Amino acid sequence: MRRPRILILFAIILLLGVAAIYLLTRGGGGSPQAGAEQTPVGAVPSDVVFVAIAAQDIARGARIPDDGVVMSRMPANMVVETMISGSDEEAIRSEIVGRVARQDIGRGVPITEAMISESSGDLLAGGSDASLAIPAGYTAIAIPMDRLSGVAYALRDGDVVDVLVSMLMVDVDPDFQSILPNFSTVLSAPGGTSEFPSPSLTGQVGNYEDKDKGEQILLGKVIQEEETGSLFHVVPQGSQRPRAVSQRLVDSAQVLHVGTFSLENEPTTQVVSQQQGADAPAGQEGQPVAVEVKPPDIITLIVTPQDALALNWAMKVGADLTLTLRAPNDSEPTETTSVTLQYLIESYNITVPSRLPYSLEPALSNLIDPKLANDQAVVAPQQ
Repeated sequence: MRRPRILILFAIILLLGVAAIYLLTRGGGGSPQAGAEQTPVGAVPSDVVFVAIAAQDIARGARIPDDGVVMSRMPANMVVETMISGSDEEAIRSEIVGRVARQDIGRGVPITEAMISESSGDLLAGGSDASLAIPAGYTAIAIPMDRLSGVAYALRDGDVVDVLVSMLMVDVDPDFQSILPNFSTVLSAPGGTSEFPSPSLTGQVGNYEDKDKGEQILLGKVIQEEETGSLFHVVPQGSQRPRAVSQRLVDSAQVLHVGTFSLENEPTTQVVSQQQGADAPAGQEGQPVAVEVKPPDIITLIVTPQDALALNWAMKVGADLTLTLRAPNDSEPTETTSVTLQYLIESYNITVPSRLPYSLEPALSNLIDPKLANDQAVVAPQQ
């Protein structure tokens, strides 16, 4: 009877021993198995890295403070190459803190190398927002405008316009570049003999040479007196009258901006405070008074470099520029013909006025410009 009990007791002891060995080798209190990889305390697994994240909104040009960056763990296979990442948290932080933001960085946005710079001088590489709207191969140029030349201020950013140019032209001497006719006289040197005559320079009043035709052209009119038959060269009393011409200079230019671009830190609205005084109404001292907003007097267009040169030349010589508005999807090229006085008379069947024995009084030498009522309106002071 004792032998079975001893065997049972021995089996129980053996099972308890096996259980104890299992707990010691497989549980948390035992030593790790040989060959098992260990992860040091505070280290990041090889498949996970630290990524720098903006902990607050960082303005363009501001230096990144120490509390402006936090580290976020991210699987290595999800990290983009431009992100600032690594396995050493402090090394990443030291690489970012103290540097200058090249652009506005929002809170929670991963920080990349393109977002930060060593010095504020590198911020010029960011450029302006307006330059982003200019296609490659084009350029922007600003020209003056008013209510009449700017389509009554109907133009807005993104519109498509044509630019018309009007000029006055005169005939000039190709050598002197002076307005014709030239005035000259006969010059003869005194003295000389029959064998060696004196040199003589001759010229006639109002003559100039047409180099294209190779002939002398007499300006003015030649009148022959009836009684004596003498010829008289009549010189014009006044100066040469300029001849006007108009033509389309630029076709389908896009409006980049109407008016002057706002500078950084410049207030968008103008407000003037009332002067405080003894006669100011009670409770109204220092109250803001709205200032009249001036209409735009300048417009910026996106044109080709060649069109920009043409517009610049037209502005420098004082030519008149007028804008015309086109439909949004109107990109069909159209041909135009220069408009002159002769073109108007022939194309629009304009009758040339006859010389009459009567006229208007007072004499009309210039066309009367229409006076627009709003241009003469006076803004009454605010009560």
